[in-house]
Amino acid sequence: MGEAQIDVEGRRVRYIHGGSGKPLVMLHGWSFNADTWVESGIFARLAQRYSVYAVDMPYGIRSKSDKFRAPRPEYAVFLRRVLDRLGLGAPPLVGPSASGEVVLWYLARGYPAAAAVVVGPVGLTEELLEKLRGVETPILAIWGDRDEISPPSNAELLKDVARVVILKDAGHPAYLDRPEEFVKVVLDFFAEFY
Repeated sequence: MGEAQIDVEGRRVRYIHGGSGKPLVMLHGWSFNADTWVESGIFARLAQRYSVYAVDMPYGIRSKSDKFRAPRPEYAVFLRRVLDRLGLGAPPLVGPSASGEVVLWYLARGYPAAAAVVVGPVGLTEELLEKLRGVETPILAIWGDRDEISPPSNAELLKDVARVVILKDAGHPAYLDRPEEFVKVVLDFFAEFY
């Protein structure tokens, strides 16, 4: 496992890479960064099966990449450019919270991904939901039943376009509250499509 950086449109983007096999890209929530996946042990578990890229996106309070302000759909465009720069075609994407919204906009814009996992995504506007109705990429939406930022009732909004899993006794960062369950659900989902 190692840390590296690339230049995307004149901005420095930091990422952590480890494992081998087919690629998997993981983003972070607003209050976290790529290190969160390592610290939680989730990175190591997924890297046993995949070549994992945990990317510091250009937003959030702890990101170590060059930051810029933009609407979430524009961050989705930037994500595609990051993937192009890394030479990754259509890897599965994992995005919690704000990054969950970015991943959904990425799919809504028609960008390719083998599959997508979002955790407690925010910003589920009618415009976004409408655009997702035509998306064929398999989507898994995970919520903690105690999520107070994106309440589990939001899962109803995605039930027509995603498979929904609710993790018991988990809050907004459900993957941190229930890392073992999270890894199992994600691996089982990817095994079907990737």
